[in-house]
Amino acid sequence: MMARWHESLFPVLEELNVGFVAFSPMANGLLTGAYGKGEQFDPKLDYRSAMPQFTQEVAKKNQELLYLLQGLAAQRNATPAQISLAWMLCKKPWIVPIPGSRKTERMRENAGAADVVLTNEEVDAIDQTLNSIPMSAVFGGTEVVSRETK
Repeated sequence: MMARWHESLFPVLEELNVGFVAFSPMANGLLTGAYGKGEQFDPKLDYRSAMPQFTQEVAKKNQELLYLLQGLAAQRNATPAQISLAWMLCKKPWIVPIPGSRKTERMRENAGAADVVLTNEEVDAIDQTLNSIPMSAVFGGTEVVSRETK
């Protein structure tokens, strides 16, 4: 949800019948809603301490995105993580999100996203909202900008 410029590849992927593996579909946990403002990660133990989506300066910037996920989750009796994964799964059948987890209960929660089926209209509405709300940069989500060679 925070690195959507990859969607420009979708027509070519579809034409060539190539799948897309979505790395870190929950922005290293941010989209789960588990981490709030003021969250501190130990720089010696947790790589999230250096990720742009977890800096104190951007906590407010991502608030609207988190509210969107929480609202959709409440409507669907799901979790924000399940909504994030379901959105991805419902966009194209050849998208495979790979959420990371160290806990069995999170793995079960993630698997439950397959039971959350969003309509094309709902996916489009989420996309339109994502197009209009502010979001921070995200680790691993730096847009590739082509450079002309001289």
